[in-house]
Amino acid sequence: MFLSFGSIAQVKISDDFSYTVSDPYKVVDGMKSYFSRGGEVLSVKYGRGVFYFQKFSGDKLNESKRVEIKKTVGFTAEDFLEVDGHYYFFYSIWDKANTTEQLFAREIDFDNCKFVDDGNVLIKVKGKVTGGFGISLFGSGNIGGGKFHFNHSFDQSKMIVQYRLKPDERRDDLNKDIIGMHVYNSGLEEVWKDQVEMPYTEKKMNNIGYTIDKNGNTYVLAEVYKDNTTKRKTKSGDPNYRLELIRIDADDQTISTSEIELGDKFITDVGFFEGKTKEIVVAGYYGNKFGKGTDGMFMCRLSEEGEVVEKVSYEIPVDVMKLYMSDRAQERMEKKNDAKDYSMANMVLREIVFDNDGSVTMYGERYFVVSRYNPKTGQTTYTYYYQEILVGRVTGDGELAWINKLPKNQIGGSPRGGMGYYVMPGVENDYVLFLDNVNNIELPLNKYPKAHKDGRGGFLTGFKIDNATGEVEKVSLFDTKDAKGITLYQFNTGRIVQLTDTEFALECYKKGKEDVMLKVTLEK
Repeated sequence: MFLSFGSIAQVKISDDFSYTVSDPYKVVDGMKSYFSRGGEVLSVKYGRGVFYFQKFSGDKLNESKRVEIKKTVGFTAEDFLEVDGHYYFFYSIWDKANTTEQLFAREIDFDNCKFVDDGNVLIKVKGKVTGGFGISLFGSGNIGGGKFHFNHSFDQSKMIVQYRLKPDERRDDLNKDIIGMHVYNSGLEEVWKDQVEMPYTEKKMNNIGYTIDKNGNTYVLAEVYKDNTTKRKTKSGDPNYRLELIRIDADDQTISTSEIELGDKFITDVGFFEGKTKEIVVAGYYGNKFGKGTDGMFMCRLSEEGEVVEKVSYEIPVDVMKLYMSDRAQERMEKKNDAKDYSMANMVLREIVFDNDGSVTMYGERYFVVSRYNPKTGQTTYTYYYQEILVGRVTGDGELAWINKLPKNQIGGSPRGGMGYYVMPGVENDYVLFLDNVNNIELPLNKYPKAHKDGRGGFLTGFKIDNATGEVEKVSLFDTKDAKGITLYQFNTGRIVQLTDTEFALECYKKGKEDVMLKVTLEK
């Protein structure tokens, strides 16, 4: 079944939320990371050779402490991470004399806003490393970053650091990736390490993602071609690849593989998620035809042995696909041969919420990038689109309760920024919040939402979703151009830090070389 929005009330500020804005404080530029504990926020920033530790406390999260520490050695910053209540800065140093890559960890003291130590070496690798798996999302290209990649189990009891050794062979049809894997507990005590050779050549497989479970077993999700070509479909139109789960055992590092089979369907997006009882879930979207977009969603639960123990899939109703489209766009859809030709393009599954009653809510959005080349200047520009949200709820018995599409149309010249959305799960209602164009507050079913341009203000708004019925209600919190008299700039959804189940914080710029800390509270 599907549910439409019906009429949306006139613009008003929701009573479900309240918010505060801290007193202004001096801005700090550079690499930024945010942690929370006990209702406080710790920000760690690095720029121009100086680390800045800032503590934010009290009802308004005012800046209560600031400490500056100069760097003592040269390094490449890798990441800031929290692992089960411990906070770390990871950095690498190239030992030129011994041609060795080194990874260091430096623990952070949350309460006293400083480092606990001068840094300890975790990993030494002879020769150059090339930055992890080189993960790709179905041909979308490399999404990796530094020399080392980090991930932790969903319960945060284990952390894995992985890197890719520079291959001896340059030919993808001969080379098999060798991945260095080092697993640690939350105190960064090493549990196991190994250099694992992948079971297929680079040409034969595309690595999609990886994760680690609470027992230290590591999983790699890979797209494996069925023949010696790299074509994703056969001449008859069937998938020419299979989705394979590669498991590296924590005890003896043996490799086992299992296939995730969806028959004749084409997987358009897939990833790892956390299950209700901390089990690993593989989930995503699929299409019925190659290159035609998304037609449904699927989810597979894994046992502790890495076997698929449950698999479900659900088609997206055509009437849901048609929601919030212009009359002209709906007419184009009607001209297609039949309902099987309808689909949703560029859908990405972002989040799964598991409730105590066994029900599951899957959240995704339409995301894509358009590049434009200017032959006169020789420059290429990119436009990023974060659009409609797809929400589907499945009961504890595995039945599809409802599925719906929420209108959203965000456009920007850089990734993320103030685009995307933030989910606040609840017992009776979930809230989906995002920045939007105020002209979209009242939106008919046959109208496409007006574009919200990233970096140009906007309303923090969204939808209140009834978990039992799927009915939705528009909610608006505040205008970023007038948040208690302050204009907020650099509203970045990637910087949102959760305080509790009903509160989150976000640092914004207010100009005049000053920042403020915003705190949003769900009252109901």
